[in-house]
Amino acid sequence: MGDRNPARLSRRQLVGLGSRRSRSAVRTRDNDAPPRAWLAADSAQMPPPDPAVHLLSRAAFGPSADDLAEVRAMGTTAWIDAQLEPARIDDSAVEKAVLAGLPTLGMSLNELSQTTIRTYHIPDALNAAMFYRQTFSRRRLFEVMVDFWSDHFSIYQLQEGVDYYKTVDDRETIRPHALGRFRDLLSASAHSPAMLIYLNNIENVKGKPNENYAREIMELHTLGVAVDGVPYTERDVLEVARCFTGWTRNLKWQDPVYGTFLFKPQDHDDAPKTVLGHAIPAGGGIQDGLIVLDLLCNHPATPRFLAAKLVRRFVADDPEAAAPALVAHVADVYRRTDGHIGAMVRAILTSDDFAGAFGRHGGKLARPIDLAVRMMRAVGTPRHLLEPALGDRSMAFTLWYEHLVGYNGHMFKLGQIPFAWLTPDGYPDVNLPWTSAAGMLHRWNLAFAIARGSTVPGYRPHEHRPDNVVGADAIADHWILTLLGRPMLAEDRAIVVDCLNGAGADPNDPGRSAGQDELRAVALILASPYMQWK
Repeated sequence: MGDRNPARLSRRQLVGLGSRRSRSAVRTRDNDAPPRAWLAADSAQMPPPDPAVHLLSRAAFGPSADDLAEVRAMGTTAWIDAQLEPARIDDSAVEKAVLAGLPTLGMSLNELSQTTIRTYHIPDALNAAMFYRQTFSRRRLFEVMVDFWSDHFSIYQLQEGVDYYKTVDDRETIRPHALGRFRDLLSASAHSPAMLIYLNNIENVKGKPNENYAREIMELHTLGVAVDGVPYTERDVLEVARCFTGWTRNLKWQDPVYGTFLFKPQDHDDAPKTVLGHAIPAGGGIQDGLIVLDLLCNHPATPRFLAAKLVRRFVADDPEAAAPALVAHVADVYRRTDGHIGAMVRAILTSDDFAGAFGRHGGKLARPIDLAVRMMRAVGTPRHLLEPALGDRSMAFTLWYEHLVGYNGHMFKLGQIPFAWLTPDGYPDVNLPWTSAAGMLHRWNLAFAIARGSTVPGYRPHEHRPDNVVGADAIADHWILTLLGRPMLAEDRAIVVDCLNGAGADPNDPGRSAGQDELRAVALILASPYMQWK
C-alpha cells in the first residue's frame, strides 16, 4: 500500500521538474490547494554548490557523504591529483567482487567464444559491472573517463558478432588508457577486434576497400568533421582505408589467439599512398596503418577536437562559444605533453571556467546512467547489499540490474542502455536530447523506485536517518544536504517541509504514516531539478 502513494505523487505533484521546458506545477497540498512550482528550474537559478560538491558532481558520479568529507579534508586540487593516478588507489575490493561474481569479464575471446551461460548474456555482465564500478569504485575520476572514452570510441555492443568482443575491448582498450596517452588509446582501438568488426574493417581488403573505419577514425576519433575538404578530403578517406586493409581478427578456432588482432599481408594494399599530404611509400605492410595513427595524433586539428569534447563533458554544452580560451589551453596541453589525457583533464578541472561553470552556459543535465548512479551514491547504497552474482534471481544484484537495465527497466525507458548507442558517435553529451517530457517522467519514477527500495531491493534510505534528527524542518535539512550536498532555495525547501507534514498525501489512506511522508520527501528531492542538474 505504501508503494502506491509515491507512484501517485510522482504524476500528480512533480510535473514541474527537470528543465525550463517542463516547468509545470508541483502540487504540494490537497487536491483543492493551489499548485506550487519549484522556484529553481535549472542550475542558473539554484544556490551554487561549494567547490567540493561541484567537483564531485562532474568529476565523479555525484557526491556521497564519504567523498565530500574526503575532498573537503584534502582540498580539491589534491583530490584531483590523487584521482589522476588511479593505480595508486586501492580498489581491490570492488575489482575482486566484480571478477568473482561476473567471471566473463576476465575471460579471453577464445574462452568467451566457447562459454555458454544460460542465466544471462555476456553483455549483461559488462553492463552490470559498469553500474557497480561507477557506484562503488574509489577511482571516481577514472570511471568518469572510462565512460567518456567509451562514448568517444563507441561500439554498439548488441551488433551480431560484437557482443563478447566488447567485453575485451573495455578491458584491454578503454580501461588501460583512459588517463594515459591518447596515441596509445587510439592505437589500442585501431587494433581492437570489436572496433574492426563494428566499423567493417574486417571487410577492408586489397582491391575492395571499405571506408567505414577510415572515415570514423578521422571524423569521430581524431580530426572532427571535414568542411569543404578541411582538414581532410574524400580522397584522404580512401587512402586511409587502403592503409588499413588487412587489419582484421584471428579466427583460429579453439586456440588462445582466437579473436585477437591479426594483420593479413595478403589482404593489404601495398601500393604507395598519400594521406593528408604525406607520401607513404609502397611495401610498408602494417606500418601503413601505424603511420596513419601518428599522422592523425600529430595533426593540428586533433588537439582542438579532443579539447572541445573534454570541455563539453566537464564545463559546457557549447565549449567553443562558452570557453574558447580553455579549449585553446587544453589543446596546447595536448601538444606540450604528447597527448597526455590526464594532463588535459587536470587543466580543465583546475581552471576558472570549470570552477564557475555550475550556473553558467545553460548548466549540465545528468544523462540517465549518470543520474541513476548519482541517486544510488547520494542515498548511501551499501555495497554489501549488492554482491555481484548475475543470473541468480535470489540475489539482490540480479534484481538491481534487471530493474535498471532489463527490458522493462529504467534505462530502457530513459534511452541509455550501456554500450548500446547504434551509431558510432556515442550517446549525446549535451542537454537537449535528454529533456523530453516523457524522459522527465521516467526520471521521477526512477527517483521513487530508489526511495521505496525497489531498485536496491529492500533498501529504503529514509529508514536510515539518524535518530537524533527530528521534526519536519530538521529532517528536511538532513535529507537536502545528504542527497544534494548543498542547500535549496528557501521556497523550494518549503516544498520538502510541506511534504514531510503530509502535503499531497491522501488523508483517508489507512496506510499513510510519518514514514511514508518521509519516503515521499526523499523521492521528491531525488526527483527535483537539484538532482537532475549538476
